[in-house]
Amino acid sequence: MKDLPDIPKSALRTLKGRIEYLNTVLGVERSLRIADVGANPVNVPDYMELLSIGGCEVWGFEPEPEAFAALQAQAGPNTHFVQRAIGKTGKGMFYPHKSSGLGSLLKIDKASVTYLGRPGWYANQGEGVEIDLIAMDDIPREELPCPDVLKMDIQGGELDVLESAHDTLSEAIAVICEVRFAQMYENEPMWAEVDLELRDQGFVLHKMAAAKSIPVGNSMRRAMKSDHFRNQMVDGDAVYIRDPREISEWSEDQIKLLGIAAAGVFNSYDLVIFCMDQLVARGVIAQTAPEDFFKKLPKWMRSLA
Repeated sequence: MKDLPDIPKSALRTLKGRIEYLNTVLGVERSLRIADVGANPVNVPDYMELLSIGGCEVWGFEPEPEAFAALQAQAGPNTHFVQRAIGKTGKGMFYPHKSSGLGSLLKIDKASVTYLGRPGWYANQGEGVEIDLIAMDDIPREELPCPDVLKMDIQGGELDVLESAHDTLSEAIAVICEVRFAQMYENEPMWAEVDLELRDQGFVLHKMAAAKSIPVGNSMRRAMKSDHFRNQMVDGDAVYIRDPREISEWSEDQIKLLGIAAAGVFNSYDLVIFCMDQLVARGVIAQTAPEDFFKKLPKWMRSLA
């Protein structure tokens, strides 16, 4: 993408040096492939910095015309944007919203968002428009190569995507998925259901990259400025990785690419070194490589000992 947020040049240089070092030491032969379902640019994706230094290739899917036009306007090297809605192949209803990021295949639940102190979320949802949905498993591979990382933020439709993407995700090493803790939409799957599906496909929860909590609706809400009042968890971005207990069955490329994703997308440097340790055990990289990488991390991250 061309119009980057205000990312300090020093941070980009540091990330570029780190990724170039890993690519060289690990012998990575291709860029990390990321599929972004619900690529609406209303939010800056976690892979943005990696993309900006040429460290990954992105296939973004977005059905909303205005959001898709914004994506096309920002398109740069290594990006492929498709105006398609991903789900279970067939017809669906899409409900647009005045807040672009709240458009969904599900109707907003009035009672739920009123409790959350956001009745406007219900009032500002538009009438449903029929759209065509396509499962990830039904997308031709020339249009979408099997991704290494799947990122999703589609307001309640994540479970449908996962249930119809078993083949597509069969070799993937990570899924970054918005999960819901407090219901916003009618009949939307909660975190527990999404977690069970991901575990069934061989992924386990690694970390919460972000979690949002807000004050519930009450008579004093407008005066509640302190974070002490933000007690109702609403949603968050959960990072799942392929089950590391079965890493002996992974290919070398899967281990290498998880290391790149951990370093460049979701900032898990302990996981990077874990991947490097596995490659040392296989005789793929030098025994000193994990320590060398560790020493390249900022001093404040490391023990003084």
